[in-house]
Amino acid sequence: MAHIESRKRPVAHSIGLANSIGLGGTLMAGLLAPAVHAADDADVAELSKVSVEASQKPGYKADSLSTKFTAPVKDTPQTMQIIGAGLLHDQQAATLTDALRNSPGVGTFYAGENGNSTTGDAVRMRGFDSSGSIYVDGVRDMGSVSRDTFNTEQIEVVKGAAGSDYGRTSPSGSINLMTKQAFLGSALGGTVSVGTDEQKRATLDANQAMGDNSAARLNLMVQKSGVAGRDEIENKRWGIAPSVAFGLDTDTRVYLNYQHVQQRNIPDGHVPTVGLSGYSSPDESVPEWDDAPKVDSENFYGTHDDHDDVDMDMATVIVEHNFSGDTL
Repeated sequence: MAHIESRKRPVAHSIGLANSIGLGGTLMAGLLAPAVHAADDADVAELSKVSVEASQKPGYKADSLSTKFTAPVKDTPQTMQIIGAGLLHDQQAATLTDALRNSPGVGTFYAGENGNSTTGDAVRMRGFDSSGSIYVDGVRDMGSVSRDTFNTEQIEVVKGAAGSDYGRTSPSGSINLMTKQAFLGSALGGTVSVGTDEQKRATLDANQAMGDNSAARLNLMVQKSGVAGRDEIENKRWGIAPSVAFGLDTDTRVYLNYQHVQQRNIPDGHVPTVGLSGYSSPDESVPEWDDAPKVDSENFYGTHDDHDDVDMDMATVIVEHNFSGDTL
């Protein structure tokens, strides 16, 4: 074997480095040796075995997506977050705005900087307006309304370009709400909540199988409440959402869904920024703004003629067919 005849650096430097490494290794061995002998000589106590078991809370982990995606979540090459029914129930997230607080990079604004002065869900993802990229069961929902989650099974937040899934959409991503579908089995559930600021809300979720391959489901909601820290503001709404499914546990399944929601709200016009406690004028030419009369943040700066009336009806038909054992 041919020997190396030239180097970039002088040979003496390499020898010195080798000697340093060898010396360091010798010192380390000398330091560790007493510890090893001491461990061999000492009595070692054998601890009892500890078994740790954990289980995923139902409704928190989502393995499947809407009909727009045929692969499981772990096999879908996109950045997404699934807000499941368990999390919605435990947090009592009554609106889409409440639910999206679980998703980083997604903001819901109504007033102030980047805010929206009108009613409805104003959603921004990664700095872009995504209010036009909200879907229900894969169908674009352009309604300027505050969406209630009483008939929502899970919320899929897809981040990044989603044009291949939904067509023209926001460059920052999309939000899809999966409605509650009928399933084989019998189930009955509901919630009742009463709180401060005249908070009153009740929901009902009932499912019943009809034969071997059909089922029906009914979701109801009624709410009347104020807003904490605000006078005169009121949220009053009710909704009904029946669903019927045919061909369950077969290769071809058909879901018929309908949802009606009525809202009679008094919108919040918020308070003037000038006059809030701690406010200082950003313009030195008008320092008198610093001395503006202070306002009470609970005051309602509007009229009783202000209203947000919504009557929303939505009907969808979902048809699924398995072309083979591995294809949906």
